[in-house]
Amino acid sequence: MDLLEKLTAPIFNDFTQVELDYLLKSAQKTVYEKGSVLIYEGEIGHEFYLILEGKVDVSKESSAQEETIPLATLGVGSVLGEISIITNNPRSATVTAIEKTTALVINIEKIKQDPDAQSIYKKLIQNLGIELSKKLIYFEDKLIKYDAKNHDQFETTEDISSLAPNSILTLLGWKWSDIMHEAPFLAEHGYDAIKISPPQEFIVKNGDPWWSIYQPVSYHLSNFYGTEEEFIKMVDFCHGYNLKIYADLILNHMAEFIPEEPTHVGTNNTSFTKYHYGPLNNDNDYYEYDDFYHFAHQGNKQISNEDYCKLEGVWHLEHYDLLNLPKINLKNQHAATVLRKYVKYLLSLGVDGFRIDAAKHLSIKAVEKILAGLRTLDGLRPFIYQEYYTGAPMGIDVYSFMEKYFKVGYVTAFKYGDFLADAIRNQNNDLQKLVEYSFGSSWIHYPENRAVVVIDNHDTERMMSNMLNYKCTQNNAYVLAYTFMLSWPFGVPKIMSSFHFTNHDDPIPNTSVWQNGRCTCFDANSPWVAQHRWNAIANMVLFHNRTQNAPGTSHLWANGNQVAFSRVYQKPKKYVASVGFVVINDTDKPLNHRFETGLPDGKYYDLIKSRLASGKMIGPTITVENYGFATIEVPPFDAIAILIDFIQ
Repeated sequence: MDLLEKLTAPIFNDFTQVELDYLLKSAQKTVYEKGSVLIYEGEIGHEFYLILEGKVDVSKESSAQEETIPLATLGVGSVLGEISIITNNPRSATVTAIEKTTALVINIEKIKQDPDAQSIYKKLIQNLGIELSKKLIYFEDKLIKYDAKNHDQFETTEDISSLAPNSILTLLGWKWSDIMHEAPFLAEHGYDAIKISPPQEFIVKNGDPWWSIYQPVSYHLSNFYGTEEEFIKMVDFCHGYNLKIYADLILNHMAEFIPEEPTHVGTNNTSFTKYHYGPLNNDNDYYEYDDFYHFAHQGNKQISNEDYCKLEGVWHLEHYDLLNLPKINLKNQHAATVLRKYVKYLLSLGVDGFRIDAAKHLSIKAVEKILAGLRTLDGLRPFIYQEYYTGAPMGIDVYSFMEKYFKVGYVTAFKYGDFLADAIRNQNNDLQKLVEYSFGSSWIHYPENRAVVVIDNHDTERMMSNMLNYKCTQNNAYVLAYTFMLSWPFGVPKIMSSFHFTNHDDPIPNTSVWQNGRCTCFDANSPWVAQHRWNAIANMVLFHNRTQNAPGTSHLWANGNQVAFSRVYQKPKKYVASVGFVVINDTDKPLNHRFETGLPDGKYYDLIKSRLASGKMIGPTITVENYGFATIEVPPFDAIAILIDFIQ
């Protein structure tokens, strides 16, 4: 059989002869006898299969016990297993040979890890996505046809084209060139999505307070961060490292006009007056009086503190001004069109998704119309997550109230950080309660596949004493909280990377992070905190990334604020496998205990203390022996984390 002739399937479109030769060398031709199972539903897999000879049945277990639903019979030329690869989820169906079948098996993860095969990897992912769009998707006991030519027909709550990242890194105030230079470090440590600051032109104010970036003047890219060319270069470079770029999107308001101030301009020198902004874009659009809400003479009414906690205040939040910021009327067709143009512009530059600022203050139906049908350059729906501080109004079922937001995308779960800070500080809860009572949806009332879990952000680190921030160094509280969040399986964790501040309004530094080809964030007198580079946090992001396919926990041990657990996945009908183990000692006493880890015997690098350099760990190790046991000593207010991928 000439295998090369078989590589004519659509997934190999645009491959050169050299690339096809590479695939043949890396692939494995496997023969399956009748009745053999190629793929088990629920298992983790990094391979996809091209049927060369024979036929297979595709089936799925239904919610009814011991009932199997036949989905399809596939033959020569069919591609299998791409759903799991694209969605990064367990296998969605079982594939069984119904006659002697030969398949070409290609491990996508090995190709991804080969630095010389990145173009091949990128082409395969793109082509597999197209192949996936032709398939029937099974979701919530329903068969759904996903039509690539009409994306809007796919109306389930979990759109396969809106893939969630493993984590989200906020680089507050970073310039485009600095983000580009940071990409190799981020990729090596498992980061896969970056949330940039609001990229639009913003107001220039006396003292340059940091919050000025959240007061738009126009929808041109702000010169503060760099040029459009630098932005495009940054996005392209990050994409080369499989890093997604999310933009902070401000749909609620424009910059405040204060008559007493001497100038009213933005960072690109665009001037504005009260209820008059523009040119906003290259189409010379302007906002005028009618593009804003007005419920009082000479302006608009203000939101009161009571509006944030009462159901009758929801209408006020969606129509009245936040502080003195002129509120855009999203129901005004002209205003909505201008905002839609801005979102399309960012997508045209390669942006992969958005954080929607102040979502609690927006008409979500209007937001849906602005975003409707918009796609990334890869043809996917952009990933959306929304800033929503605290939950529903008092006395209201949280899930029912928040459902309209969940339909749009993920929502920031600030309550997660509140509960976690409380436990770390050993106030009303402790870590033992969190792990024993399944810290997650039952605590914050958000579904796991709609929660972006948060310890801190640009607001909470300045205003919320109940939450932790980078200044909470006493008892190592901040690092221990991130260690827990990045090891406990719930939601999409957001990592904050900030700059030093003394006063609430201190400006974003003008100092570049990268100078003369090196990162200067830890130099003496550097204004950058760069928590994402703190060794323990960076390596725990790596831990989180490498345990994404192991959503379970086992080998739980707890003693107040001393806890330990392993991350595991279930091999269907076979075994439970541990891939990582964590011990957190959030007490003033040393912890010395013999733990059952579930891991294979060996010497494992402690990710909290070791450093990653050129793909290799350097540092202290922990010995696992006698079929998974390890005697581990953890100093007060410290932790250890070991991972099956990093054995000495």
